[in-house]
Amino acid sequence: MKTKKKTLKIEGMHCPSCEILVKDKFSQFKNIKEIKADFRKKEAEVFYHGQIDEEKLNQLIKPFGYEIKKRFEEKEEPLFNRLLEFFSIAVFLFLIYLIFKELNWVPSFSYQKLSLPLVFILGVVASTSTCMATAGALYLSLAKKNSHFVSAVSFNLGRVLSYFFFGLIFGFLGKGLTNSAIFGGILTLLISLMMIFLGLDMAKIFSWQRYLSLSFTGKIFEYLEEKLRRYPRKMPFFLGAITYFLPCGFTQSLQIYVMGFGNPLLSAVYMMVFALGTVPLLMAINLALNIRKFAIYEYFLKGMGVLVFFVGVSYFLNFLNIFGLNYFDRFFQKNEVNVENVKIIDGKQVIEMTVDASGYSPNFFVVKKDAPVKWVIYGKNVLGCQGYFVVPLLGISQALKEGENVFEFDPKDFSEIPFSCGMGMFRGRIVIKS
Repeated sequence: MKTKKKTLKIEGMHCPSCEILVKDKFSQFKNIKEIKADFRKKEAEVFYHGQIDEEKLNQLIKPFGYEIKKRFEEKEEPLFNRLLEFFSIAVFLFLIYLIFKELNWVPSFSYQKLSLPLVFILGVVASTSTCMATAGALYLSLAKKNSHFVSAVSFNLGRVLSYFFFGLIFGFLGKGLTNSAIFGGILTLLISLMMIFLGLDMAKIFSWQRYLSLSFTGKIFEYLEEKLRRYPRKMPFFLGAITYFLPCGFTQSLQIYVMGFGNPLLSAVYMMVFALGTVPLLMAINLALNIRKFAIYEYFLKGMGVLVFFVGVSYFLNFLNIFGLNYFDRFFQKNEVNVENVKIIDGKQVIEMTVDASGYSPNFFVVKKDAPVKWVIYGKNVLGCQGYFVVPLLGISQALKEGENVFEFDPKDFSEIPFSCGMGMFRGRIVIKS
């Protein structure tokens, strides 16, 4: 029987996960032998025998936000309008933050890292995206063959445990990288770019996946998925586990982000919390798909995009700090110095600092030019990123040890000395006055 080919224009495709979902749905028709989907061109090449019913194909993909179009025209809002909307959302969120801060409803602003609650929210947002809808579609196909509740629990348990495991792996990789100012700097720059591009993508400003996509993880996922189909009883758990390899911008960005902790357990916890955030709506995937239809969801997603964008910007400041080029911290840090911050002992100015899981405390000092400085650093927790200490102006780039670490320098040739961890996540400065 002769194989026929037809190219279908599909509206709604915007990432490699969309390709996986479309191919998975179309492959349900036995006479369709091969599908080549391309989200960049927003089309799918279908190779088949006999006839195909486009309307039936449409019915399969419409619930996930896709639609076959005979006359396809991509309508995109002008860039100026999108930028104006982006800055409007940014100003609105900043005003909300100021109001909440004035009411003491939020903690002090931290530019160091995402909080676990925010990572959980990112998981919730991701579970409504088409990337995670791919996982949901696969889960739905399982639920038809097995107990809905048992399949759902097994699928999501596999996801959560998988994310925890791979978080450990990425944490160990990060631990090696953050013990070098050069590699740490490269990793920090990569994190900042990933976060900035993800934020711009979520805010509908710029789709980075259209030009640069880590789609090789999608190939891994498709290969493993095909192998798992032979084991229907075990499939829900292991299929949930391999969704880690779905080419999702959320997951990819967080993978790189947690490497910066240099702490395998903390990295694993962050990845697990993200996966837990996806569980509620993946357990009720139909609800997740319906949420995407509400207009307010689009603005919620754009708001989260703005937040992620500014997290990326803060990481770029971290990158600058590693090489002593960050001059912006003074706008964020309070220059209040306790009189006991500096002690005079044997003609030397002695400053003391503690390193623990929360970073450096205190992280701001004021010393005078006319006397040498003895800097005593007490290492209480030096296993994470904070354990690799970088002071570019003093030529310090080394791992701290548990207990007492001592550095001495003459401050007369400096006006300010910034310092940070190997990733620039935890930082501070010493101001020198006459």
